[in-house]
Amino acid sequence: MTRFLVVVVVVLLGGCKSLELPESPETLPQLIYQAPLPPWPVSSTGREINLDLKIFVHSDGTVRDAVLMRPTGFRNWDAQALQEVRRWRFSPAMARGKPVPLWIRQSVRIQFEPPLYMALAEIVVNETSLADSILNLLDSGESFESLARRFSVADSRERGGNLGKVDIRTYPAHIRRELADLREGRWSELLPLGQRYVIYKRLPQAVQARAD
Repeated sequence: MTRFLVVVVVVLLGGCKSLELPESPETLPQLIYQAPLPPWPVSSTGREINLDLKIFVHSDGTVRDAVLMRPTGFRNWDAQALQEVRRWRFSPAMARGKPVPLWIRQSVRIQFEPPLYMALAEIVVNETSLADSILNLLDSGESFESLARRFSVADSRERGGNLGKVDIRTYPAHIRRELADLREGRWSELLPLGQRYVIYKRLPQAVQARAD
């Protein structure tokens, strides 16, 4: 069964009368995690599919509702896809320095590719100055694991930043591109992820898996 990669093309602000925001938000939601959509029900050879979604992003970045504006014609697939979209995570919209809930319109292009798994570790921080200092420490020989335990704000800090094997399709496009070129044992440049910043390390024994 063919699996595919979802690539976000553009995000547009959509209106929502119930929110009644006093002004346009200074920052729109940014996608930071996308659960892969279900396998397409028919042959995908040479195909590309575009979806138009309306998504309600809560002030905590979770997706509370999602609507497919134009059904694909495959009712079961549409329902399963919306379930996965509700697992997506965003950085919230910000208005007057505070996170606010917001409906957005999201166009998605589906490209059919095999999943790509990598063994990764991460260090997540809130400030670029701290991240720059961590990169300098890594270059000087400090352990990635020890720095993750000391400085990372992610839950993975308890494991020294270790994420295990990750399908990098779940990351935004700019992170996927960086990780695809990352050699084992090396770490990435500083990468923005929503309102935070991440340094990834590619661990040994990364696995690329192609679905049957």
